[in-house]
Amino acid sequence: MKRTAIVIGILIAGTLAQPARAQLVTPELRPLVGAYMPTGAQRDLFKDATMFGIQGALEVVPTFHLVGTFAWVPAHNKYTGFDENVSIFSYDLGAEVGLTQPIGSGWEFKPFVGLGVGARTYAYKATGLSDRTCAAGYGALGSEFQFAKVALRLEARDNVFCYRSPIAGVSSTTRNDVGLAFGFAYHFR
Repeated sequence: MKRTAIVIGILIAGTLAQPARAQLVTPELRPLVGAYMPTGAQRDLFKDATMFGIQGALEVVPTFHLVGTFAWVPAHNKYTGFDENVSIFSYDLGAEVGLTQPIGSGWEFKPFVGLGVGARTYAYKATGLSDRTCAAGYGALGSEFQFAKVALRLEARDNVFCYRSPIAGVSSTTRNDVGLAFGFAYHFR
């Protein structure tokens, strides 16, 4: 873990040490759709579902972005006696470090890794289940294929979060799920 933190720190420092461009920060808007896939104990409580979201990003330099994400998953829970829908809202802030590689005809290939922190809210529709919010973090891996101001994005996220049961008296636990997203990016430059 310590070695990973050192490597990420070196990548960020090297990225920020690049020469400044004429416009220091370029905003981006990134709508996305994807799949929510609970893993481990989380899979015992929730089914796979579609995810919808939007990201806003600031390109500090071509290989370093600050990112804010909001996502909504209209999920279906599997609590005994409460087979109802639940809305899962996640919101986080993070950073992406990557490479920019021209691939011909004006296209650029931009693989990246990312880390972030935020929170997650479970809003249950069933009476008897209480809405809960808890802290979350993620690691991401993906790529962007950019042409001029627009890009296609693919991103996989491994989410780790505390999970507070909607049933009174049940303690919090650490859980995990995976999100796969496809989206577009528009670069305002």
